Amino acid sequence: MKKLISPILALSLLAIVMLFQVQTPKLVLTEDPGRHLGEIEGFVSEPVAPSEAELNVLPADTRIEKRLYTDEYGRWFQVSLIVGGHSKGSIHRPELCLPAQGFQMKEPKNIEAGGASWHTIKLDRGVYGSLGFAYTFFNQAGFHTSSHTRRILQDVWDRSILSRIDRWHMVTVNAYSADEKALSSFLTKLKEVVE
Repeated sequence: MKKLISPILALSLLAIVMLFQVQTPKLVLTEDPGRHLGEIEGFVSEPVAPSEAELNVLPADTRIEKRLYTDEYGRWFQVSLIVGGHSKGSIHRPELCLPAQGFQMKEPKNIEAGGASWHTIKLDRGVYGSLGFAYTFFNQAGFHTSSHTRRILQDVWDRSILSRIDRWHMVTVNAYSADEKALSSFLTKLKEVVE
């Protein structure tokens, strides 16, 4: 009898999970809050077209916005704002595609800038030098994190329990000719524009 308890409990749990999944209401895609990359005081900016790879690889309902900001010292920051749609494939951890673009990643760490957490990485381009890179995630409900794992767990909760698909925003910044202090200062100003 004791040998049967574990399989019976496992089957009971599986039946409960399956019943819950059958009765789960259809997922609702939240509205895009319409956040955009705007002008930042002290910077000249211009829109940048999404790459052909971004347009072809990301799901069709992904919104992609890019802008190049240049300060008075000639330092420039290329910013991408990716807004996800129905598919989980719109937003991904940048560490997955950076090596394929020829970058070596060094010195990963989290920093606070403008009251938000950003994950920063030094990207080494070999003979072409290095550049700073930062990213963060947030959704329309105000959840903000630089951890892809925390973002996924929140997304699983929202999809499974709240029956909603959040409009996740991923903001990435390539910082050319900028040290950590300049990058942190830019991220603080950028957060005010995006959020």
